[in-house]
Amino acid sequence: MSTNRLFLIFCSVIATLFFWHYLGEKAILKDNSNSFDKLQCVSYAPYGKDESPFFFEKGMVLKEENIRKDMELLSKYTSCVRTYSTVGQELVPKVAKELGMQVLMGIWIGKEEKQAVAEIATLKELAAQYPEVIKAIIVGNEVLLRGDQTDVQLAKYIKEVKEALPQYPVTYADVWEFWLKYPKIKELTDFVTIHILPYWEDEPKNIHDSIEHVKNVRIEVEKELGTSNILIGETGWPSEGRMREDAAPSKINQAIYIRDFVKLANENNWQYNIIEAIDQPWKRKSEGAVGGFWGIFDKDRADKNVFSGDVSNFPNYLYLAFGSLVLIFGFFIRFKNEQTSTIRLITFSVVNTIFASLFMLQVEQYVVVSRNNLEAIWAILLLGTQLYVYYELLKHIVSKNQYEIISKVAFYFSMIFIFIMTVNIAYNGRYENFEIYGLIILAISFLWSYFGKFDRLKFGNFERLFAIILFINTLVMVYNETTLNIFSNILAVINLVFVIILCVGSLKNSSLNELKKPIIYIVAICIAILLFKHGFIMNRDMDISCKLNGGGFLCSIVGNVWYLLYFNYIGIAAIIASAFALLVDKKPFIITALVLSILASMLTNTFLGAIAFIIVLYAITKDKDKKLLN
Repeated sequence: MSTNRLFLIFCSVIATLFFWHYLGEKAILKDNSNSFDKLQCVSYAPYGKDESPFFFEKGMVLKEENIRKDMELLSKYTSCVRTYSTVGQELVPKVAKELGMQVLMGIWIGKEEKQAVAEIATLKELAAQYPEVIKAIIVGNEVLLRGDQTDVQLAKYIKEVKEALPQYPVTYADVWEFWLKYPKIKELTDFVTIHILPYWEDEPKNIHDSIEHVKNVRIEVEKELGTSNILIGETGWPSEGRMREDAAPSKINQAIYIRDFVKLANENNWQYNIIEAIDQPWKRKSEGAVGGFWGIFDKDRADKNVFSGDVSNFPNYLYLAFGSLVLIFGFFIRFKNEQTSTIRLITFSVVNTIFASLFMLQVEQYVVVSRNNLEAIWAILLLGTQLYVYYELLKHIVSKNQYEIISKVAFYFSMIFIFIMTVNIAYNGRYENFEIYGLIILAISFLWSYFGKFDRLKFGNFERLFAIILFINTLVMVYNETTLNIFSNILAVINLVFVIILCVGSLKNSSLNELKKPIIYIVAICIAILLFKHGFIMNRDMDISCKLNGGGFLCSIVGNVWYLLYFNYIGIAAIIASAFALLVDKKPFIITALVLSILASMLTNTFLGAIAFIIVLYAITKDKDKKLLN
């Protein structure tokens, strides 16, 4: 191996080690000498990393030894835990009594009355067994926010508990805005319990503005409700997950928030409860990856150093550095015999170094956010595509034949992945992730390889129409996420790279005039579905009316639609309809498939809807000699 190659390998290794060392050891939160000793109270869900409250229906029984280990750990940091349900969690007050702790005892109020009845019955039994353990009773958690019950029905449950257990203070917990919307609830409770979660606000607050926001909200609620008897029942910050506007989850930000909040609360003599004690992986199913990372301890009960100590966003940086070095050495060895110029060799080294770190960042993200086997398969497919394209670009850089381009098959796979991801984020993005690191590899690679050779791509109407729809969805995504979200902005730039490649590559074989009719159909269907979505499906006033009045024809339709969406039936129907339309190639079937695919995409079956929509686009454009949708 030549001296030049050895020197470049050395430079790549040094740059990679410096990069990961900086992320892991230098870009950290230093220990704060003003850190606190104990929290007033923390939310505690007594589930192991492979357990879930939904498993109670399958006969799951929580083990006392596990709860004891958890609470022994927590007793070092607090003397109080908040629970959200009594059924299945009867051991929590028992262990709390043994450890001299108290419990903010919550009962879960959902949609089913029988569940509330069981919760209240269990509460009475626990109050009789452990009277000194219960600090207060919280009747329902964010019931009004979810729309599970009306304020009238909620009031009945609160009165029932107060009459049954008059010796305990009773409250209700919800996000602060809903206390302002339903101030009469205060008249029924002994104190007010508000949730202030800057990350989850309708207008999210970044870490620098979050504490001031909490302070302002606390003052506003006290002023509006005319009481200072307020418990901040939930506040905290996630350590992992997707960015919302400029509110970024991270281990460092979580520690900053908790430390600064406790300092503020102590200065103002506020009562508070931190969410939460231990990371709960089961929450990721309904809240996205971010839902599983609010704990001050991780799922294995390891300390995140939220209270004190140095905090790094990449405590596993050595493994990531090792993975990067394996890629760097692997590709250097693979192309060690290629004869190329010094400039190309330097370019190869720079690209290899950057791509290796980007690829490992993507691997690390997938390890964190993948929630099930399907998402693991998605990650493997994307990583495999990215690694192949990474390899192909390096091959292109050192190759003597610069006329060669990266496979169009890889490009088609990549653009489909990006389209699905963008649709997910644009229409169901609250819990979706920005998987941008590997996509940067794809965008750079294809633009590099195809630049100046667009005529070789020979794209047509399908690709041009695909580009137009991708561009529109990108605008929707940026509008929803705002330009404050750096991850959304980067994904938008990546999408624009693909849009440019698709448009320029289809100039000779496609006509915008031919695409007018499909675009008109798509826009008209989108407008109709948007009106249906916001007029009926997402209409909160209508939802409340349905609960109060016991339903009706429209309520029945909305309920059935939600049922179909919950089980992904609309998405499945869209896939079947699009495949049938592709085979039959008749206008009525194509229109039906188009409606179903857009309906699925714009409601909550976005993944299946996006796939179905791509199939329909191909069905519309596959016959070059046929006028589209005529």
